[in-house]
Parts: sequence; C-alpha cells; structure tokens
Amino acid sequence: MDLSILDNLLNQNSFDSNFSIIDETDEFIVIIKKYGIAVQATDKENNDLESVLNARYPEKVHVLNRIDQPVSGLVIFGKTIAFSAEFTEMLKNRSVKKTYLGLVSGNPESGKVELRHFLKKLHNRAMSADIMVDSNYKEAILEYTLIQSFDNYHLLKINLKTGRFHQIRAQLATMDMPIKGDLKYGSRRPNLDRSICLLSYKLEFVHPFTGKLHSYKAPLPDNDVLWKLTDESLLD
Repeated sequence: MDLSILDNLLNQNSFDSNFSIIDETDEFIVIIKKYGIAVQATDKENNDLESVLNARYPEKVHVLNRIDQPVSGLVIFGKTIAFSAEFTEMLKNRSVKKTYLGLVSGNPESGKVELRHFLKKLHNRAMSADIMVDSNYKEAILEYTLIQSFDNYHLLKINLKTGRFHQIRAQLATMDMPIKGDLKYGSRRPNLDRSICLLSYKLEFVHPFTGKLHSYKAPLPDNDVLWKLTDESLLD
C-alpha cells in the first residue's frame, strides 16, 4: 500500500474515515474503528487495521481486542511484546473493562441482567447452548442494562466478562433480542450501509507497568437515526 495513503488514513481526525487514532504511547495505540473495515485481514484483498499499522510501524503491532467488521468503536493494539503479553493476561483475568452499546429488538428485562451461555465457533458464526455440550463449547458471560427504549428497539449497555467469538451477537440472539441490522443472528432487515448497531463504547484498564488508569470512550455513530435519538446523559 502507498505510504502516502497510510499517512492520510492515520492522520484523519474525522469519524467519517475508516478509523482515527485517539491515543498513542510507546506501548499501545487506541483506535476508533468505523464499521466496514476489518481489524484483521479476512482475505488477501481486504485492507484491515492490522495491515495498515504494520506497514506504518517498524515493529509489529499486536491486536489486543477484536471487534467484528460491521461493528464500530474502540480497538487497542500493542506496540511492544511485553505490554501485549501483560494486557492479554489482564483480559484473561477479566481486569480490563469493555463496555458496548447495542440497539436490539425484542423485550429486554429492566435492571442489570447477566447472561451465561456456552458458545462454539462453527465456520463464520457462533452456536449457543445453555449447557456445555462438549469441550468445543466455551462459557460466555455478559451483563446488560436497559438504558432507553424506542418504538421497536431498545438501547442496551453491555459489559463483557468473557471474550468469545461473536459473543454479544450470539447471546442476545439466543434471548430473542437480535442487534438491529444483524441478519446473521436474526434481525429481520439489514441496515442500508451493512453495519450492525453495536458499538465498542468504552475501554478501561490499569496500565500493568505504571499503575495508571486509562479510560476511553467512542462517540456514538451517526449512521442510524436511533443513535441520534440516544440520550447520552443516560450512558454513564
């Protein structure tokens, strides 16, 4: 890829570009990704964040959290092996707080609700079960809170406690609450831009070496009228 194109991409401040860097240290990079671009390559023809960054930096960057291609929001990359290894351990220990916002159909319960399922990756989707059918099924836990309701959809704040493939999409669909636009998991109609209404909204962690708290928020997308109708005072 032409490095002048990379420079233009990496220096974009607009959320209308594929992504924007909102924080960078010697050890990590925090990015807001727009829906439509993959975090990692899915085939040889796709441009993806990992490839773009690896073409820019002399040392290999490491993907530390993945969000699906039609999802927007926060992604963090490690710039050093040491930080990446520590952050990965923090994810395993559930000491990294990842908060999502999702617009869903169905009838979510009020208050805080914990969902526990067992998920198995099968090709390009996740299969969900209430019990561990076999060793290929892994426990998936999330907690959601109903924030705001519209005519046919509801805004949920979702705290991930595990990080499984398509976890939020699969667990909510299992509860008959598919994410708006997510045809793969039961939404009745697609979004016109092929996005789904799921946002990696907030990322919080204590730096493993300095002890400093890092907290980041993504702006709400502007590609759906329901995001524009969201009362942001209710989010925190």
